Amino acid sequence: MRFWILAIAFTVICVVGNCAEFRGAWVTAWTSGFFTAEEIDNTIAAAKKAKLTALFIQVRKNGDAYYTSATEPRGDGIAADFDPLATMIKKAHAAGLQVHAWVNAVRMWSAKTPPTDPRHIVNRHPEWINKDADGAERATEGLYLDPGIPEAREYIASVIEEIAKNYKVDGIHLDYIRYPGKNWGYSEAALRNYYAATGCSTKPDPDDPKWLHWKRDQVTELVKLIRRKVKAVRPKILLSASTITWGKCPIDFRHSKPYAYVCQDWRKWLAEGLIDANCPMNYKQESNAEQAASFRKWLRGFVRWSSGKPTYVGVEVHINQTAEIMRQIDAIRRAKLGGFMLFSFNQSSRRDAIADAVGKLPARR
Repeated sequence: MRFWILAIAFTVICVVGNCAEFRGAWVTAWTSGFFTAEEIDNTIAAAKKAKLTALFIQVRKNGDAYYTSATEPRGDGIAADFDPLATMIKKAHAAGLQVHAWVNAVRMWSAKTPPTDPRHIVNRHPEWINKDADGAERATEGLYLDPGIPEAREYIASVIEEIAKNYKVDGIHLDYIRYPGKNWGYSEAALRNYYAATGCSTKPDPDDPKWLHWKRDQVTELVKLIRRKVKAVRPKILLSASTITWGKCPIDFRHSKPYAYVCQDWRKWLAEGLIDANCPMNYKQESNAEQAASFRKWLRGFVRWSSGKPTYVGVEVHINQTAEIMRQIDAIRRAKLGGFMLFSFNQSSRRDAIADAVGKLPARR
């Protein structure tokens, strides 16, 4: 009898407090949001107004550090004596909000001109830069490290380990944890590793199934290494990833762009418990009937491929009006997924309107 009373009480508390729903937002290092103590105060106030539960702060944007690091160059836009991550953690925790350290794992640089700081990883180890099948180093989104190089994977994991060691973050959030596309992965070191592992001796075609399988394994090995390092330091930390939802959502995950194009097998990461939560970037325009249907089809895919792990669905606020954002959140709730993530939640007049609307949402039933 006592067990049932406790169970009922817990259920009532969860329903009333909406404790089961994860309500998060990404705050980028591209525009104002956490560069000063005042910006942090404003972001936390907006998060509380929206009744969010977590903020995902982009502390690594371009191979840089929006925190105090022993090895990485400092991010731009912040004062020399200011630690954005430490300040955010202190203030957000006091306000009852989680803080997750959001890191761009494999992409290291986005500008067309290369970094000038000698400490930057692309200057320290240019041999780790990813190349396409024709030898080009710059992808559409910038410079990437090659996951097919164990030393590069060790470096990426060690940077993230430093954050976990030095900051009481609630989570580590991985972004750009993939290849730029199917034609990438051809750095000299990665090819040597591929030849040694498979016995092949000729440069693989971008569509070679064995080559694509090997590349998927390299990204998965990076996720495994990061998990091992951060969990050794902080066992209860939540490891999540921003995952790709490009193109149409197929019935078979192996036909999806995450799997077949950028070698990001997030279905496997969930099935094997390599990440604790999935944050798919389901960025679709609600006013476009085809995209709105695609948004909901991907929701069904997330349910199929979750392996019981929580899914916090990314909603793009910049391409949707406030009412459309509410409709997408309602669709996420109807799919009975774990919660939603707003992209992005940087300082703006529009953020205030969105925070007001999201804050007025009734508790999920």
